[in-house]
Amino acid sequence: MGSRDTRERPDVAVVAAARDGDRQAAEQLVGDCLPLVYNIVGRALHGHGDVDDVVQETMVRVLDGLPGLERPDRFRSWLVAITVRQIRDRWRAGRTWLTSDPLEDPGAGEAQPDFADLAILRLALSGQRREAVEATRWLEDEEREVLALWWMESAGELTRGELSAACGLTPSHAAVRVQRVKERLETARAVVRAVTASPRCPDLAPVLGSWDGRPSGLWRKRLARHVRDCPRCLRSASDLIPAEGLLAGLALVPVPIGLAGLVLARTTLAGPAGAGAGAGTRTAARGGRTTARGGRSTARGGRTAARASRTARTTGRLAAKPVTAAAATAVTLAVAGAAWYAATGSHEPGPRHAAAAPLSSGTSSEQPSARTPAPRTATPTPTPPRTHAPAPKAASMTAAEPRFAGRHALRSVDRPGDYASQSDRLGILGPVGATSSEAARQAATFTFVPGLADPHCYSLKDVAGRYVRHYAFRIRLDTDDASALFRKDATFCPRAGSTPGSVSLESYNYPGRYLRHRDDLQLWLDPAQDTAAYRASRSFVLAAPWS
Repeated sequence: MGSRDTRERPDVAVVAAARDGDRQAAEQLVGDCLPLVYNIVGRALHGHGDVDDVVQETMVRVLDGLPGLERPDRFRSWLVAITVRQIRDRWRAGRTWLTSDPLEDPGAGEAQPDFADLAILRLALSGQRREAVEATRWLEDEEREVLALWWMESAGELTRGELSAACGLTPSHAAVRVQRVKERLETARAVVRAVTASPRCPDLAPVLGSWDGRPSGLWRKRLARHVRDCPRCLRSASDLIPAEGLLAGLALVPVPIGLAGLVLARTTLAGPAGAGAGAGTRTAARGGRTTARGGRSTARGGRTAARASRTARTTGRLAAKPVTAAAATAVTLAVAGAAWYAATGSHEPGPRHAAAAPLSSGTSSEQPSARTPAPRTATPTPTPPRTHAPAPKAASMTAAEPRFAGRHALRSVDRPGDYASQSDRLGILGPVGATSSEAARQAATFTFVPGLADPHCYSLKDVAGRYVRHYAFRIRLDTDDASALFRKDATFCPRAGSTPGSVSLESYNYPGRYLRHRDDLQLWLDPAQDTAAYRASRSFVLAAPWS
């Protein structure tokens, strides 16, 4: 874990310009960094109502401290270290708020979502990804800081070096703490599986007799003792995928509406050009938070009023003095609550439509069709910039659809005797021939139908009616559960392969990831790599069906 070269990272030149007082660069830096800070704080503080305050204070402190940053290339580690210090300061300022200010306010009439709820809802998580997020509720409060950083590392947002530097630990010590949290998260996932099982293990009833229904570290330990010794509960958790595999490439939870604009409005006054005004704003904000804490009996209403007051004070100060056009826009967004999100992509990037590689549906399993025109140059498809705007729709692929529709076998380009197939519902690459069993030939035959999520792309069905889909990036075959997520997971868009007449299948909801075989001949959904070996491993020839 820890490589993060493909995700957006603040440019060193932007950091240097912001450090030297460039207002526009400072605003860009805030937009680039806000999603990471929000996700670390939100997960570490478990979605508590003070998350927004800590995020705002962190970003102001970052811009205040920029003039003293000697190494712009180490900005990321420095940013995360400040974030961690702000989280710890909030802990030291009043540990009791994590337990004495409940997430559910009896006077409010509805429960306030914790960060797990926000992640599940905003990223449309399901299956084991959803279970992994729900399992975070069963961790101790002290474990969440490391969890938040390791989560970002697993998602490709931080390196291990950045994680250890932020915690002030040596890499070896950081590895020990991360491993401990990973083990407890895996235990919590098994507990979640046992508690949510239907029907539930009957031997679990006596253990749960006094449980109040609230996940906690204490109850994780109690229930884990049963799960470890219960064959039935162990079997139910036997298919759990390691958490790293579930989190790899997972998008960040989007920054809430209004918070991004408010943060930008506050930080506009921070830094060398507005240090005095920023300090005044922060002093007023601290006073507002103190007042809000004094009124915890009216928990959410008090926090809402305090934030509204802070917004009004900030906008009032900005209106009273000249500001940049971008700052004025930020104020408008903060007041109006417009849907301004910092650069943080949604869970599912918008689909991209492009002309399919021209292939013949009648290609034999031995020779490519003579009518097959020369393919376009195969190039890795980069992941589009993370944005909430839908990707533009290109020209219709209606003319290409009949070319792919129908029953085919997918013969590997770099292993000509092997075909895309399945074993125990998992995608594999295996040898198939005229002397193979009927079951083997059926397993390597798929029907191309219009894509469940987009008719301009395709979904692949086996003879039993199950669909090829990705689940935690592993290719498998499942029955359609009629969910939007399943339809996206089971939709693939054809692209030019590495050889004339071959095709690659790009994921509909993870552009830039392709169905391919790895060295162990398992089929996965992997990100594009600019190597000949990778391009060959994701390329197939549409051959005559085996069954």
